[in-house]
Amino acid sequence: MRVRLAALGFVAIYVPVLLLFGVVLATDTEITSSVENGQPPAVVSDVNLSGWPLGTLIALAPVAAAVAWWWAGRAVRPLHRVRAVAEDIEATDLGRRIGLDHGPSEVTALAASFDAMLDRLQVAAETQRRLIEETSHELRLPLSVLMTNAEVVLAHPAPTEEIYRQGLERSRAAADRLQRTIEELLVDARGRARTITRSPTDLAAAVRDVVADARLLAAARRVHIVVSAPDTVVCRVDESTVRRAVSNLLDNAVRHAPPGSAVDVRIERAAPMVSVVVADHGTGVPPEQQRRIFERFWRGDARPGHGLGLPIVSQIAQAHGGGITVTSPGPAGDGAVFRLTLRS
Repeated sequence: MRVRLAALGFVAIYVPVLLLFGVVLATDTEITSSVENGQPPAVVSDVNLSGWPLGTLIALAPVAAAVAWWWAGRAVRPLHRVRAVAEDIEATDLGRRIGLDHGPSEVTALAASFDAMLDRLQVAAETQRRLIEETSHELRLPLSVLMTNAEVVLAHPAPTEEIYRQGLERSRAAADRLQRTIEELLVDARGRARTITRSPTDLAAAVRDVVADARLLAAARRVHIVVSAPDTVVCRVDESTVRRAVSNLLDNAVRHAPPGSAVDVRIERAAPMVSVVVADHGTGVPPEQQRRIFERFWRGDARPGHGLGLPIVSQIAQAHGGGITVTSPGPAGDGAVFRLTLRS
């Protein structure tokens, strides 16, 4: 590319010199007149091809070539920088940036776009790395339980049917935890990647379906779920992830609600936002913990679970252009109110 630009620059510089030399040739003439045998004088033009014009034309050729080569080098230098940084990133890490702040506007814009792409790639790579670390961390315990349980049963000197049954029940519990952990990690990864598919959804119907599924667990804990929502609330959301978010909020509320109490679920709409509010009458969330409760793997003081449910809700809300908040409006021990807000 530099050679082509240099050739173009040489032509752009040297053609005007050639034109000027042509003008000089046209004007640098010797005019003489002679009279012979009484005839009118004859005019004779003699073009002088020697002297300083021709020498200047020859001397300017290498100068024009040198200037064109220097100019072409400056023109392609930002592109060489982009290529060098790209090669260095490929060989080392994604932390390098071009950071081109001078040069042709088209090239600086290209470098800025390249840096923005690298930012997205670095975020994606970091998300993938954290997901792998978190997956290995969370799957280690249930897998260890499965293997240990099998070893205990196999090593028993006189296993009975009851021992086998207890071992299978422990294995089933560990497998159930393993399945729920994998599902939560996958939903968490999808939320962090902001990959959702919006479609017209009746949010009220979806919430009622989730409540119907949660009532079995609530009944076992003698907790009553009350739904307050319009007949239909149609909005554009990713139904599967929103169902998961509401399910996580309900599961959290039922587990912390005292026996004989109620969990209130309501839907509020203020265009373009729609909110699902879940309130319980449990121990509540202290103000100093209300920020940390949405951190992955943070479970507070003796809180059951994997520490992923509420962070997943937060990721789903952010993927929908909304958020999740928690308050404990009543006195100590009078429950928590979670507000899931989505842009519809």
